[in-house]
Amino acid sequence: MSELIIVESPTKAHTLSRFLGSNYKIEATMGHVRDLPEKELGIKIASQKKEGENSSYDFHPEYQLIMRRRDRVKEIRRLAAKSEKITLATDPDREGEAIAYHIYYLLSKNVKTHIPEDRFCRIVFHEITEGAIKRALSAPQKINMQLVDAQQARRVLDRLVGYKLSPLLWSKIGKRWLSAGRVQSVAVRLIVEREREIEAFKPQEYWVVEVELAKTDGSKKSFLARLASIDGKKWEWQSKEQTELAVSGLKNADFKVAKVEEKELRRYPSPPFTTSTLQQTAANRFGWSAKRTMKTAQTLYEEGYITYHRTDSTNLSQDAINMARDFVKNALGKPYLPDTPKFYKTKSKVAQEAHEAIRPTNIKVVGTHDLQRSISWSKDTASYGLKSIDVSLGRDADLLYSLVWRRFSACQINEAVFSHTDADIEAVGKISPDGQLVQYQLKTSGEKMKFDGWLVLYNKYQNTEESTDEEENEKELPPLTDGERLNLSQVLPQQKFTQPPARYNEASLIKLLEEKGIGRPSTYAPIISTIQDRKYVEKIEKRFHPTDLGKTVNDFLVKYFPDIFDIGFTARMEDELDNIANGQMQWQRIISGFYGPFIDKIDKVFKEAEKVKMDLGTTDQKCPKCGNPLVIRLSKYGRFYACSTFPACDYTNNILETVGIKCPRCGSEMIVRKTRRGKQFYGCSSYPKCTFAAWKKEDIK
Repeated sequence: MSELIIVESPTKAHTLSRFLGSNYKIEATMGHVRDLPEKELGIKIASQKKEGENSSYDFHPEYQLIMRRRDRVKEIRRLAAKSEKITLATDPDREGEAIAYHIYYLLSKNVKTHIPEDRFCRIVFHEITEGAIKRALSAPQKINMQLVDAQQARRVLDRLVGYKLSPLLWSKIGKRWLSAGRVQSVAVRLIVEREREIEAFKPQEYWVVEVELAKTDGSKKSFLARLASIDGKKWEWQSKEQTELAVSGLKNADFKVAKVEEKELRRYPSPPFTTSTLQQTAANRFGWSAKRTMKTAQTLYEEGYITYHRTDSTNLSQDAINMARDFVKNALGKPYLPDTPKFYKTKSKVAQEAHEAIRPTNIKVVGTHDLQRSISWSKDTASYGLKSIDVSLGRDADLLYSLVWRRFSACQINEAVFSHTDADIEAVGKISPDGQLVQYQLKTSGEKMKFDGWLVLYNKYQNTEESTDEEENEKELPPLTDGERLNLSQVLPQQKFTQPPARYNEASLIKLLEEKGIGRPSTYAPIISTIQDRKYVEKIEKRFHPTDLGKTVNDFLVKYFPDIFDIGFTARMEDELDNIANGQMQWQRIISGFYGPFIDKIDKVFKEAEKVKMDLGTTDQKCPKCGNPLVIRLSKYGRFYACSTFPACDYTNNILETVGIKCPRCGSEMIVRKTRRGKQFYGCSSYPKCTFAAWKKEDIK
């Protein structure tokens, strides 16, 4: 054996083996091989204080071999001892760099193997294709210790926060399963604050008045115009009485076109996907969690279909741009091909990680749905050689790949062109009862597509994958000219109320986290999973609601640690971690600057803060065992009924939350239930006699 290549996963190893010959042995670590111990802090902290200066600290992580990786590491050691060269081919990001470093450490520092340093090399590639692998093997590198330090800094920082804060929460709130996290607690704070905005919101009534108008030439096509002002005064926040007067006047008014303006609008394609925008899009279009999106993307990457899926960059290589332009020219035709390539500015702050956007490795391979659609694009399309991805990867892989493929292909296609029309309508009518003449001003607009451009990949729909299905295209207006008379068909007043801000869903929460600089795209999936696993928030009909526990923990942390769980502070800390990756800052210094004030605050709160009582309420129900009142208690599994005399009486019972709807099958009450994974649904209270269930209230029919 001449060369051993080490990767993380068996799938990645299998894909690499398709391109490499028998001289290479490819082994997978199955993920991380060393980590901090599970049940203790695992970090030695040494305080250093010079006279007249604040304390500084040194941190020494005590990494251990992960026990479930013991046999894997043993086998890798055996193979490495017989290899002339060991190539570390883990993923091209901080986590991958850390895995590469730790496997190098275990092989080179082990007494039995002690493999010399000159037999190791590191290769980096962002797509698993034959060309990319061969280019990487021809340009071996050393382990990037700046990225290793950045990963180590994040790991140490999060361990310090979690292990120092959690005992404080246990002591002051009295729940032994509680935990806090530097980033997860800020995410909970955002959800709690949004919930309180909703609770404090007071709806305000307003009225919208639309009129349906038609041309006088007898054509059947009508259009809607909205009342904008009366006698030059803007129409807004009007009462029911004022609306009735306006409707009365409009019903007896004469309508004409005051002014028509036409202009050309161009709609440009979006940049290719980053991790964040891919997660948001999958949440909007498919209702997927970030975790599900990343798991599917991992499969596509390891099977060689897409480039690396953890990236903040919208950059594309010249080869990728040429590949896309070649496809556009051959499959769609010259009108769709821009004169020059389109480039997109990236927001990535870490130069070493600013690799390519997420894109297909081969644009001739499309999703099953895209393959059927693409055949209708051009007579030459079939001969262009398009083929679909492996159907054995499953529906999720096909759906996500189709998103990536369309987004990448569209980003190198000409913009869509629309003719946009704005029209001002005037009407003069009398308002009863005094018969006063009033002038009404109404507005309407419409669009007509002149050239579909990149929208050809979306069946010419304007609502692409970023939009929801509820969004509709703007309707086309009939031809209108200045001074033209119009016939009134009907007046349509609508009572409306202002709406509270919407609760966050997966897409909107990820978007906010990115905008605020909280965490990084690769961490969004574990953050969102963790705050649900801890029962701090729950997802109800795809929206995040804070639990009573989440509110209590949040209020405690914000009260006693306002700086640490401040959104701005958390974002600045992320920037400093990026600076470590860029080699601009030293990780020990960053962690030391955080740790000193943090540990002082912990000690102070332990001494001074009072215990928090979670009053979930009493009930008018009596304990069936002893007759005393039942109260509501909380466990890590949720709320439940308990006897108020506990521990003298140990009676408990589940709380059945009714929804005020009868089961359509048997007539029993429908109640809120949860799956084993904590996902909420609605089920019949007569279960198991009646098995009717639904995910949404509106599905209960």
